[in-house]
Amino acid sequence: MLFRSDVVLDPDVVYGGIVVRADGVTIDGAGALVLGAEEGDPKDFTGTGVRAEGVSGVTLRNVRVRGFERGLHVTGARGWTIAGCDFSDNFHDPRFGWGENGLRGGILLERVSKSRLEGNRANRTWDACTLVECDDDELVDNDFSHASNTCLKFWTSSRNVVRSNILSHGVRIDPGEVHARDSTCVLLESGSNDNRFTGNDCTHGGDGIFIRVLNGWVSTGNVFEGNDCSHANNNCVEAWAPRNTWIRNVANGGSYGFWLGASDQNVLLENEACGNGSPDGPHNSPHLPGEGHAGIVFMFGQSSHTLLRGNVCRRNNGAGIAAIGDLATAGEAWRAFHWVVEDNVVEDNRWGIYLRHADMLDLAGNRFRGNAEGDIVEAGDVRGL
Repeated sequence: MLFRSDVVLDPDVVYGGIVVRADGVTIDGAGALVLGAEEGDPKDFTGTGVRAEGVSGVTLRNVRVRGFERGLHVTGARGWTIAGCDFSDNFHDPRFGWGENGLRGGILLERVSKSRLEGNRANRTWDACTLVECDDDELVDNDFSHASNTCLKFWTSSRNVVRSNILSHGVRIDPGEVHARDSTCVLLESGSNDNRFTGNDCTHGGDGIFIRVLNGWVSTGNVFEGNDCSHANNNCVEAWAPRNTWIRNVANGGSYGFWLGASDQNVLLENEACGNGSPDGPHNSPHLPGEGHAGIVFMFGQSSHTLLRGNVCRRNNGAGIAAIGDLATAGEAWRAFHWVVEDNVVEDNRWGIYLRHADMLDLAGNRFRGNAEGDIVEAGDVRGL
């Protein structure tokens, strides 16, 4: 059906697809269903439930869409309001292997700006919500959980606000599998800068939050505050980009709490990273000595000008905090350089603070207790401590 003016759908009618063709239209679904495939394997679903291109100022609310390759696809628009809709049970492929599998799933926005998504659902999809080249949007109180690839994906999308959403169980894994095929609750990629994530549930993912740099284009200036990223199969937080800030997040019970390789000028304030790498929980990819993990670790990439203040790192099977330079060249290529580590609580780990190939580190006011193999461990080639 093609809509060029305001409409209230009939909740007793099943619709086969909607195309929005005019600016300023309000579509109230009134709970009506837009249905693609009624049965079959979700990875074979085709088509788009609601489609709009080049129209702005649209309000879409209270519509249910399922059985499509994409539940909602909007391109080249601004000023949209999407509220109270359900885009669950569209394209979904939990058996897919490694790599990308197309822009598919619940919601796909491309070049959409100054828009708001509030109170929507997209469960049991491939990517629950994807923003590509989208700026200045706001996502609030949505449930984008239980995705087979990502719950929320940003690609070259900046200055967006993501607040109080359920972004949990972004994971694709077989029993006994180690790496969860790069599935994650939240993925930032390719120049997604200056976004703010506050108070989101990013638990039980392959990773919780992942800033990935597959093509060498980093994402910087992002602020993550008060998010729960716990119980990740791999890393509660994984990032490979400079100049991001982490404040009062929770990263407990994963293989690692914070894995921050190649992350210069990162700031970590008052985060919690406890119980990671435990033998009775996720403990994949042990990279520290003796099958060790860490609460907070910078490894396999540069980590210069780093600030860690007021973090709590307890009961990690390995280091509470680890600063490690280049192992392949014994610190010649790069070192963990110029760190300030102060007022952290570092207790009941194997090592409190573990240092190797590191230079110019200031440690002050940290509280140590019960670290089995030492509070400050200089594991080799540590200078200027």
